[in-house]
Amino acid sequence: MRNWAGNVAYGARRVLEPRTVEELQELVRASSSLRPLGSRHSFNGIADTTGDHVSLARLPRVAAADPDRRRLIVDGAVRYGDLVQALDAAGLALHNLASLPHISVAGACATATHGSGERLGCLPTAVTAVELVRGDGELATFTRDDDPDSLPGVAASLGAMGVVTRLELEAEPAYDVAQVVYDDLPAAAFRDRFDELAAMGDSVSWFTTWRAGVVDQLWIKRRVLPGAGPPRFPAAVLGARRAPGPRHPVPGLDPAACTTQDGVPGPWHARLPHFRLDHTPSAGEELQSEYLVDRRHAIAAFDALDALRERVAPLVFVTEVR
Repeated sequence: MRNWAGNVAYGARRVLEPRTVEELQELVRASSSLRPLGSRHSFNGIADTTGDHVSLARLPRVAAADPDRRRLIVDGAVRYGDLVQALDAAGLALHNLASLPHISVAGACATATHGSGERLGCLPTAVTAVELVRGDGELATFTRDDDPDSLPGVAASLGAMGVVTRLELEAEPAYDVAQVVYDDLPAAAFRDRFDELAAMGDSVSWFTTWRAGVVDQLWIKRRVLPGAGPPRFPAAVLGARRAPGPRHPVPGLDPAACTTQDGVPGPWHARLPHFRLDHTPSAGEELQSEYLVDRRHAIAAFDALDALRERVAPLVFVTEVR
């Protein structure tokens, strides 16, 4: 068993694939060491174990929307790209999405996966209830109403609380989003006007290959407000020029793998992610690392990486800032 890109080999002695929650409970009771395995979008040893891996891929899929309560119930292996159909049919949406719709909901929430937007919480902030199998094999449920203090830690527990079998997510009325990509943002503008740039959209990301003095791409996503018409995007932003065509964050890769750009409004689930579910977003054998830093230190972190530019120049080295 390997990770998403195939460059990390896992050392688990076996992979368990229960078909029912009851079977999962028995497997947990019988295992001395067990770690849940999601969509394997991981590039280090956090998902590895010398014990047993357990995958919920063979459990029945659940993605049931409750329009009256504005809730969505999903099983522990559903991917974000799969649940949007049930939400869309019910006229509902999530407040935020990760850049990859290919990842599992439970895994993304357990690792506090971010999404983007200074006004939008990370993905586990949408969790209103968690059902999981504890280490002793018993089924436990935590809810926002009954366990307001413990639920955030359970939702983003890195798998330490148990194997998540169901999640309940808070939803809201469906909405449209438009996004535009800008090329070649001057690094000085990024450093000096970071807060202004971060506030330019509901979701804002920067991609850089560390060319001297330039941040390669600026992605701005904005909600389409009811009755207001499509958002207006200027031809230039602080020296960055609106891209004349679609862009992929990694130079040389096909932008067809990315969601529609150029300010064309579309459903929330077809714009908030950077990538499309029906395409492969990666370049194959890649190594990704993520560092979460306090916003106050964002520019200092950027400068520290920029100082390494000469050392990494021969590599395909792309950094995303959100």
